[in-house]
Amino acid sequence: MWRNRWVLSVVVGVVLVGFLWEKPWTSLAGAGDKSGKSQEPPPAQVTYRADVWMDMKERVVTGTLAVRFAPQDDKAFFHLYPNAFQPTADLSGVNWEQVLGKQREPGGISITDVRVDGQAVDVVYAGKTNTLLRVPLPVSKQQLRQTEVEMSFRLQVPYNNGRLSFNDHAMWLGNWLPILSVKDADGWRLDPYSSIGDPFYSSMANYHLRVHLPAGFQLATSGIESVAVVTETRPERRSTYELDAWNVRDFAMVIMDDTYRQTSSKVGDTTINTWWQLGDDPAIVERLHQIASKSLAYYSEQFSAYPYKEYDVVKTGGFFGGMEYPCIVFIQDDLFNRSDPMGEAVVAHETAHQWFYGLIGSDEVREAWLDESLTDYATMAFLEQLDADRAKGYIHLRLSQSRAAEAYAARGLTAWHSVEQYPDWKSYNDLVYGRAGVMWWTLKEAWGAEQLHQILRNYVKEHQYSQASGKRLVKIFSDASGADATPFFDYWLGLKLDKAALAEEWVKRVKHE
Repeated sequence: MWRNRWVLSVVVGVVLVGFLWEKPWTSLAGAGDKSGKSQEPPPAQVTYRADVWMDMKERVVTGTLAVRFAPQDDKAFFHLYPNAFQPTADLSGVNWEQVLGKQREPGGISITDVRVDGQAVDVVYAGKTNTLLRVPLPVSKQQLRQTEVEMSFRLQVPYNNGRLSFNDHAMWLGNWLPILSVKDADGWRLDPYSSIGDPFYSSMANYHLRVHLPAGFQLATSGIESVAVVTETRPERRSTYELDAWNVRDFAMVIMDDTYRQTSSKVGDTTINTWWQLGDDPAIVERLHQIASKSLAYYSEQFSAYPYKEYDVVKTGGFFGGMEYPCIVFIQDDLFNRSDPMGEAVVAHETAHQWFYGLIGSDEVREAWLDESLTDYATMAFLEQLDADRAKGYIHLRLSQSRAAEAYAARGLTAWHSVEQYPDWKSYNDLVYGRAGVMWWTLKEAWGAEQLHQILRNYVKEHQYSQASGKRLVKIFSDASGADATPFFDYWLGLKLDKAALAEEWVKRVKHE
């Protein structure tokens, strides 16, 4: 996610003194594949099938959902993120106001008719505002057979400035569909919808949706609209789209009226669609579309080939800057009429998330720095090679945030915190985007992009379609250099400022090999 409410600070220099490590730089042979071929994904372990109806007047989505998966327990949990916006939810305070705005209307999702392998079970909610659904599974965790959970739902879309909302011309649905919780080494991950960060953690899955729209509306989704089966129903004047999205972490969509238009082009086998409205500045629309296309091509070359056939960049309302989902991103509406470089940075940032979050999953709750720092580094690297002068302001912003972030050390705040540990959006932005992003920028400036990107390509190759971790990434850099990279990450992410010299020594050792 890209946030646009940052505070600039003065960049203060720091002198770091170095000496040479004894171990040589190793393990770079074959570290990355720039052939342009995408890695074949393993079969997804979870399949979602949904049949949904859109009421654009009442802003209501009703439907049925069937989820097929291998049970890991005698129960399963589903996140019901829309219930974070129920009338009973406490969304007071400046942090919620920054993400949702001041003008809001509540919403939420209700579940009925839950069945497990065809057998009815009770609807059991959990969480402060029913943000979880607990489903008992009549199987032991040793059994490997597939289980299917079915349910019906009714979603009242809330109104706010966030990821799940609407305006007079569109309705954007982010984190709207019930989604199976992750069970990892720490157990079921039932993290709440927090006011700071992107509090989501999900695994790869396959999705098949039938979406029923009233006449006059069109659709952009995580699926592939260009090959969707579309049927028209009379006299109801309704269109039905049948859509597939394979090996993705979530399924988002935007429903738009006839004021929207589409600009399309191709990068390799991927069609890029930029969705804008009549009245938007044509030159700015074209520039944002070119940024989406060129950044997708750049990241494909630098990190790994983009494996999906479609990528949608969609204008929505709200004031969140941008929000990433698999194969689709939401972009704040006013950026389609602003001549400054902010819109370009937002589109480039959300496009980079197609790799860091989309293809390479991570725990966005406990390790928000992992996807955001790599995403923002990739953004800076792309913008600089595209137009160094135009990129200066954005890079200076991040450098300023990084230096300002050192003051958080005295408060016990670091870049390697869970989202709930940050007291406000400023500390989150300064540390997760600024400090952690500049960490990678520092390596690029010292080593050159190719040396850094070789290691990152190896990281991407190892974790594509699966989950990564910060601990694993530190080990990858330690193994590649032949020296323990922990002091470097401690200094940058842990804000252990006494490790500055050791961090610089490690960087210099690599540079001179």
